Amino acid sequence: QQLATSHYLSRAMAQRLRIGILGAAGIARKNVAAIQNDYSLCQVTAIASRSQEKANRFVEEHCRSANVTIFAGETAYQELVSSSLIDAVYIPLPTSMHKEWVIKALHSGKHVLIEKPVTTNMADFKEMQELAQKLQKYLLDGTMFVHHPRTKTLLHHIKDTAVFGKVLRINSDFTFLGGDDFFSNNVRIRNDCDPLGCVGDLSWYSIRMALLVMTQAGRTATKVKVTSFKLNVSDVPIDVTGMVYFSPTTNEEERRNEEEQEYAGLLAFHCSFLQPLQQRVEIHGSKQTATLTDFVIPRKGSDSFELRSQALTDCDEFVEDTIETKTVVEDIKAAQEVYMWRHLSETCRIMELPKSTKSASSDIDVLSVAQEMACMSYQTQLIAIAVMDSIREEGREIQLKSN
Repeated sequence: QQLATSHYLSRAMAQRLRIGILGAAGIARKNVAAIQNDYSLCQVTAIASRSQEKANRFVEEHCRSANVTIFAGETAYQELVSSSLIDAVYIPLPTSMHKEWVIKALHSGKHVLIEKPVTTNMADFKEMQELAQKLQKYLLDGTMFVHHPRTKTLLHHIKDTAVFGKVLRINSDFTFLGGDDFFSNNVRIRNDCDPLGCVGDLSWYSIRMALLVMTQAGRTATKVKVTSFKLNVSDVPIDVTGMVYFSPTTNEEERRNEEEQEYAGLLAFHCSFLQPLQQRVEIHGSKQTATLTDFVIPRKGSDSFELRSQALTDCDEFVEDTIETKTVVEDIKAAQEVYMWRHLSETCRIMELPKSTKSASSDIDVLSVAQEMACMSYQTQLIAIAVMDSIREEGREIQLKSN
């Protein structure tokens, strides 16, 4: 049976996952380049835009193959999601348009990779995710760093409590300085396009990293509190500082030791369109602190993170940093977005295998990772919405509901 699975999968992988791009937005450029990388196991076969001129220019500038079908005009989006030329749809549209086109794509038998945030409210998220499960299609959000081999190495190191200790706190900042053009024209600060603003665009990454770390440690997010925020004239958040609290570990012995504490883990985050670029995360354990200064968009060649375990008593007149660098062991074959598309391709191909051949341990592992991705996406969206609720209620503490 494993040989049969291998045969089906080898044949499927020989045919790259065919991707249709819904919209010719600038944000799609990076992903189109990644899709066209040989390691992605994908290919761009179609693009839709309401502007023929814009679509032609996008294909000419960013697509290597001349065999890209262009759908243009008022019905372009529907024509693309209904097309037999594609297996999956990439949706880089404004968040307010996500639900409509995710549902149409799923009903058309397509897998979906969607930009974050996935939607503007939890009801829509649940509807989309439940439909994907019912139709046995993959709905993946475009959080790239989770696919980077460095993230896997980081989580593996933190899991070793004998070395790293117990995870206590995570500090994370993701900011960039938006210019005049950004604040005049960008959809990320428009209430009718992306009402979550910097919360959905930036804090999403800090929240996801915290979930990866805390979930591995057996902890659950329980409440959210915004401590400061700034809105633009459309009431879209453009600068937010807040905290996410996590419950005690599921380990019974540690739970007893911590049962009188208010929380057993904390994410303190800051996201902003008003400050220069910063994409930093510090994960504090009881024995070590791990630091990445490029955790969202890695620097070229970045394959490591820093570890510190210095005590104050180690310092005399001046501080001398004692920093250990932990390097990814495996060979990094491509950019993190390429890994993301490869994950989509491999998962979709396994999901499409006949049920009788879906028994190899490798297949089950891939599908298990996909289920974890879906769960993490849900939790990230849940916390982001709670941050928005705290903003609307002037910083009130918001209790998280699991469903």
